[in-house]
Amino acid sequence: MSIGYDPITKLSNAPKNPKQRYKLMTKEMPKGGKLSLNMMYQTSGTQINLDYLSEDDFKKKFKIISYLTPISIAIFANSTILENKPSGYLSYRSKVWQNTSRGGLPKIFLENMDFEKYADFAINFPLLFIYKNNDHKNLNNKTFGDFMKGSLSEVNNHLPTFEDLELHLSTIFTEIRLKKYIEMRSLDACEWDCHCAGPAFYTGLIYGKLDESLDLIKDWKSEDVLKAYLDAPKKGLKTEINGKSILEWGKILLNISNKGLIGRNFKNKTGNDETIFLKNIEQILQQNKTKAEKTLENFY
Repeated sequence: MSIGYDPITKLSNAPKNPKQRYKLMTKEMPKGGKLSLNMMYQTSGTQINLDYLSEDDFKKKFKIISYLTPISIAIFANSTILENKPSGYLSYRSKVWQNTSRGGLPKIFLENMDFEKYADFAINFPLLFIYKNNDHKNLNNKTFGDFMKGSLSEVNNHLPTFEDLELHLSTIFTEIRLKKYIEMRSLDACEWDCHCAGPAFYTGLIYGKLDESLDLIKDWKSEDVLKAYLDAPKKGLKTEINGKSILEWGKILLNISNKGLIGRNFKNKTGNDETIFLKNIEQILQQNKTKAEKTLENFY
């Protein structure tokens, strides 16, 4: 099913991944977030990867993506059913991810993130495990910084490799994540007719109208964004940021994205540009109704 959360299966009955990494995570993750196992075994999202040209370019893109996290949650809400009943949330998947170990939207992400700040964030982030000699080793209360200092007796005080860093970065489960590109992870999965809508929406904003998008959020306060982030899974398009609902902001952003895609002027064989992929979002905003709300209307 192309939705953000398994609507039928209880966690106890959900198939488990037999890999050693997942066995260790199954044991350790609930210690830092009560819905961590639900995240691992019952959620499904649309991930959008965006590249950047320089540190300045990265700073702009990371800020926009972070500030628009509540927008992503609300517009693409598509996980309202929990064990065959309405969950009380439009995006229960997002509720789960907000209660997952090593996840969330850290306040520092809204404070003009740059490469050095993200490096400090990752270095001081606790290690979940390291992989040595074909074995995943759990390290309680140790950070990647401790690893860099050569102070992990579990690996004979060896220093980390680049592969160790890549593994560590992959165990940070925040809404936005930096690797060789920026990962956006806040959208519920959806069916084929909307699957390209999220990537197209952000392509128009980030690649087509970067400065205009940045100007739009310049007066938003980080505390308002964080509140909206927590509200959006339940309130959806009614969530407010800086005096406007996400429905209103969504329409403004959709217009900017539309202009950005037109300006890119990429066309398919039939002469259509990338704006054809925005139709799903247009429908949601015109009807003031998310896919989750349509599910409730049709089945409950």
